[in-house]
Amino acid sequence: MFSRMLFVGLSTNDLEIIKKLILEYHVGGITLYKKNYRSYEEMLNLINYIYELANKSGYVILIGIDEEGYRVNRLPNEIHNLKSPYSFHQDINSLMKHGNLIASILSQSGIHVNFAPVLDIKRFPDNHAIGDRCFGDSADEVIKNTIPYIQEFKKLNVVPVIKHFPGHGATKINTHYMIPIIWNTKKLFNEDIMPFKCAIKSDIDIIMVGHFFIPKISFFTPLSLSKKAKSLLKDKLGYQNIIMTDDLMMGILKLWNKKNLIKKAVLSGNHIIMIKYYQNLFKDIEKLQKKLKDSKQVEEAISKIEHLIIKYNISNKKVTKTLNIDKINKEIDILNEKANKSSK
Repeated sequence: MFSRMLFVGLSTNDLEIIKKLILEYHVGGITLYKKNYRSYEEMLNLINYIYELANKSGYVILIGIDEEGYRVNRLPNEIHNLKSPYSFHQDINSLMKHGNLIASILSQSGIHVNFAPVLDIKRFPDNHAIGDRCFGDSADEVIKNTIPYIQEFKKLNVVPVIKHFPGHGATKINTHYMIPIIWNTKKLFNEDIMPFKCAIKSDIDIIMVGHFFIPKISFFTPLSLSKKAKSLLKDKLGYQNIIMTDDLMMGILKLWNKKNLIKKAVLSGNHIIMIKYYQNLFKDIEKLQKKLKDSKQVEEAISKIEHLIIKYNISNKKVTKTLNIDKINKEIDILNEKANKSSK
């Protein structure tokens, strides 16, 4: 069923809509946002509600979150916010602790997938769209810092998603609002793509493709919707695992309506489609189910998602043991203080 490819962001707190997404439409994943809960207890209640529905529906659902720390922080306010990854880019041990803390929180809270880390190269100021979300100023530094960071998530059975292939550091334009054109492919292929190559060799499970026009790869189609991008990953880089889009509710919406975006994303070879809930989503899913029911792309995608679920032993198990927030916050404060001292 095509809807198993959808990772739907909860831009709504309407429990009836969440119920419908899972019981009637069997969406494959739910993305959590900070606005979906006011406390850690509310977050756990929502997660357990999602699992309860998925158990009734008879399939294993994935729950994901964008948790990088600092500017990209989706956790409840009672959990202290970590400094940005770039704050620790010269201290690999602190970076590994940074990853371990996030992975521990997510693992103990029943969240299977983290849309992080960023493998882009930092070429612009901290407040740039990517900026201090990066792990280094060069390909070598990003590789040195992110490969062990990724392992901290795997150790705790949280699936890391590397982004934004082939490198958002190649453009200063924010893809939330526009689709950048990247002309300088020499730099892109000699530098930006290298961290992704290394992550592939270390058996990364999910790669998120960014919304970029790269004329030398795909002239008229953004990379996230391009078959040529999938060919680059599979044929040139030897990647055989899950490919997913960045959120479709971004600047890319200026080119096509939401239903066509989803269709293009599926047919171009993505295995997971990330999109926030919108008013006509159910009608669009119904139309697309009919059009895509015999698609080989859908069959391949669901097979890969099922393999991921087995590999990470993911289940709809209810979260009963709550996180020791005081303990975690002390560890976060100690780590953040290291960053404060090193910046002086």
